[in-house]
Amino acid sequence: MTDPAPPSPPVYSRTRTTLLVMSLCLNVGLIGLILVGIGRAGGGFIAQPGIMAPAEIARGLPPEQREKILDIVAEHRDAMREKRQAARRARLEAFRVFAAPDFIAGDFARALDAVRTADAALEEEAVAMQRDAVNMLTPEERKLIAERVQTRRPLLRRLLRANTQPAP
Repeated sequence: MTDPAPPSPPVYSRTRTTLLVMSLCLNVGLIGLILVGIGRAGGGFIAQPGIMAPAEIARGLPPEQREKILDIVAEHRDAMREKRQAARRARLEAFRVFAAPDFIAGDFARALDAVRTADAALEEEAVAMQRDAVNMLTPEERKLIAERVQTRRPLLRRLLRANTQPAP
C-alpha cells in the first residue's frame, strides 16, 4: 500500500492577504474612532450633568442634605419633562415645516420662534431648580462644593483665577 500524498499547504494570493490586513487595520481604526467618539461625546448618548447641576451638588453633601436637594429635583422633574417634550415637539414641527414641499419662510420663522420659546421655558425651569437647590445650602456647604469643583476642574480653576485678577 502506498501512503496518500500529504495535503499541500493552502495557497494564499498576495492580493487576498493584503486585503485581509487592510480590512483588519480598518476595523481596528473604526473601533478606536468609535471609542474616542463615545468618550468625547459622553453627553451625546447619556446626558451628563453640569458641575453646578443639583444632582452634582448633592453628591458631596451629607445624606440628610442630599435628600433635600434630591427632593427639590423631584419637585421639578415633571415640569422639566413637560418642557423638554415641548421643546422636542417644537423642533419636530420646525423640521416638518422645513421639509414640506410647499416651504413658506414665514411659517418656518414662526416654527423657529416656537423652538426658541420652548427652549427658554425649559431653561427657566432648569434655572429655577438650580436656584432652589443652591438656596438650600449653608455657606459651609457652598464653600465645600466650590472647592470640590475647583480641584476637579483644573481648566475651570485657571479660568476663574484669570477673571479674579485686578484690571490694570
